[in-house]
Amino acid sequence: MESTTTATLLLFPCPGCNSQLHFNAKTQQLVCGHCGTKVEIEKSANLVKENSLRAQLNGGAEAAAVTIEQQVYKCGRCGSQSVFTTEMPVFICSFCNYEAVNPVAYKTRIIQPSGMIPFMIDKQESVSIFKTWLGKGWFAPGDLKEFARQDALQGIYLPFWTYDAQTHSQWSGYGGRYYYVTEYYTDAQGKRQSRQVRHTEWIYREGTYDHFFDDILIGGALEVSQEEYESIFPYRLEELVNFDARYISGWKADVYDITVNEGYERAENFMGQVIEEACADQCRIDTYKGLEVQTAYSDQTYKHILLPIWICSYIYKKKTYHFLVNGQTGRIHGKKPVSALKVTLLVLLIILVIVGIVMLIQGNS
Repeated sequence: MESTTTATLLLFPCPGCNSQLHFNAKTQQLVCGHCGTKVEIEKSANLVKENSLRAQLNGGAEAAAVTIEQQVYKCGRCGSQSVFTTEMPVFICSFCNYEAVNPVAYKTRIIQPSGMIPFMIDKQESVSIFKTWLGKGWFAPGDLKEFARQDALQGIYLPFWTYDAQTHSQWSGYGGRYYYVTEYYTDAQGKRQSRQVRHTEWIYREGTYDHFFDDILIGGALEVSQEEYESIFPYRLEELVNFDARYISGWKADVYDITVNEGYERAENFMGQVIEEACADQCRIDTYKGLEVQTAYSDQTYKHILLPIWICSYIYKKKTYHFLVNGQTGRIHGKKPVSALKVTLLVLLIILVIVGIVMLIQGNS
């Protein structure tokens, strides 16, 4: 007979009626939906600290540490047993629907989250935001609401990396200064005319640029692209608190797919673009060319954190669309399909208006 391991998951039963406690985004407490009991969560941020990136990278291949196992969970409410994988942050009993949080999920990754921002936008507010967004935009298809349903909007804690780095850059290039010369020419009627023609004087320039980058935020899950993540930035990271499984009770959560190494590569590419633009501004007089930048990075640090996002994914005509709400600030991002019929009708309307104006002008002439 094949042996199995019984897992210990975190349950949050109500002290009043033994029903389930869920984290409430509005009150920032654990709340019982059955009897209304509320349980405070003490907030602290003493564990939210920067970690040396160099020490982490020198420690070996982080991705190789991922270990995913199957375990058996015996429900503390109904006694039934269910199989689940160790990387599932939230487990729902398939027999009684009781939810439990699995902190072991984060231990399947070498780097566990040190901090998180709890949800502050609740379900009701996120649905209201979603409905308002759906109602805007004349070009959206009329049947869009059938595909982008509000019941598909889900609150989830997604993993992120933050990176700090001190940079020192040396740059060189040519700054261009515009000047104008009067030139004379003969027009089509044989008359002599003058005009101002712009020229560029190129001047060799060089210099240095120093900048400290603080909390470059890189998404750690593959469900959403970095561009989509950035569309709902910023998060108020000064409000980070220690990672606490109680904030996850009643919500979904995920573990990272993008390793700290991969995340730093993306962060350094972003930093490089910022540095390039800053050095270009220093090199530029009116314009510039031939810019070369050499950058040294030092004192790199990182944090692994969880951030709240409301997300709706829907498919319209075989194409996937995302709608996102920042679970802390309420900032939104969404793309809608465009109705070809509505675009055609608008073009025809514009043509009819133009034809009408032309006929009106001709009739009055």
